[in-house]
Amino acid sequence: MRCFLSLFCPEIDEDRLAKLVAWCDRYSPLVSRDGSNGAILDITGCAHLFGGEDDLLFDLQRRLERMGLEAHAAIADSWGAAWALARYGGHQFIVHGASQTIAALDGLPVEALRLPENTVWELRRLGIVNIAALRRMAANSLTTRFGPVVVQRLQQALLQAEEPLTPWRPPAVYRASRMLAEPVSTVGSVEYVLQDLLREVCGKLELNHLGSRHMDLACFRVDGTVDRCEARTSKPNRSVPHMMRLFAGNLEKLWANFGFETFVLSVCDAEPLYPLQASLASNELEQGESFDLLVDRVGMKLGFGEVNRIVVRESYLPEYATAFCPAASASIPASAEWPEYRVRPVRLIDPPMPIQVSVSIPGGEPVQFLIGRQNHRVVRCEGPERLFAEWWRDPENTDRSRDYYRVEDEQGMRFWMYLDATRTSWYLHGHFA
Repeated sequence: MRCFLSLFCPEIDEDRLAKLVAWCDRYSPLVSRDGSNGAILDITGCAHLFGGEDDLLFDLQRRLERMGLEAHAAIADSWGAAWALARYGGHQFIVHGASQTIAALDGLPVEALRLPENTVWELRRLGIVNIAALRRMAANSLTTRFGPVVVQRLQQALLQAEEPLTPWRPPAVYRASRMLAEPVSTVGSVEYVLQDLLREVCGKLELNHLGSRHMDLACFRVDGTVDRCEARTSKPNRSVPHMMRLFAGNLEKLWANFGFETFVLSVCDAEPLYPLQASLASNELEQGESFDLLVDRVGMKLGFGEVNRIVVRESYLPEYATAFCPAASASIPASAEWPEYRVRPVRLIDPPMPIQVSVSIPGGEPVQFLIGRQNHRVVRCEGPERLFAEWWRDPENTDRSRDYYRVEDEQGMRFWMYLDATRTSWYLHGHFA
């Protein structure tokens, strides 16, 4: 069963209401504006985090009083019931179940059902002043006289019909829009409008030394419906040609139907992007930019969740020496220095594979080894390279070491294997190209 909390602040301006709705995220991940002086929260599964619905409501109102806001709140199983009780029921209400909801709503005026003013005036003219009187009337007669809105609102308040809740998000700070005199439906026309919007938005970003990782293009059709496409980057960017290339792959997926007449380009996030000083002696800056552009194109094709960057960590053990982090992550950890003497395979076997190894003398270098049923005779061997685990990873086994060897067999294949601390077990940890 879903649970809604309606918040009503009689005296609040537009700016404070927007801040209030954003602040309510601490109580529910699904928050929406409810008119010009209220908010609605879907608190399903959230109340226990605050000790129950009573404690949640008490904490919410106590914080609002500290902010200097007079607020009325109500919790109910439907959005309509919570809205009605918060505005017409009193200071605080918590109702659950059909019987409690009906008992709480019956004495409220018909205005509590969020009906149009002309419908409310017509109902009162006929002597129907509260929800109890409206509920006793037949649904067919109400629909015939007032249309479907009265029955729909009544059913939504009494848990007999679902009512979707769309989360409210503040409008993007950086955005541009175009309304066309005639609708367009071709990809070329959309590209022309998009390029114009990108110039405007990227110009604003450049003036404030900002870039964006995520831009969204909303294309409104003639019938009022909307289609969207987006472009994402791994690092903040404001290059118009690059963003056009990223958008180009998604523009063909737009369905124009009878044509698009309005376009809105929004910057979903903005991050600092300061100019970089290029070096006259090297082209490192250009190489870095080329790599970032490649990551963006691959990420748009495969999804940025599938594209990762390799980060070097300060660890002797191979499994901890590198890590993968998403290419589009806003906070990529700093990469450590890779020692020049350290030679490692490109890919490691995880977990290391146990193998049978023959040695010339106990504790000596490997002479031959068996992988599955295939025997490999060692012709060249380098090692051992003794590695210890860091004390903070496994404090109880800091004395456990590994002796690594780089070996080459008769076929020219190179392997990376180690002898564990027991001096009895060998493991294959990787292949060299």
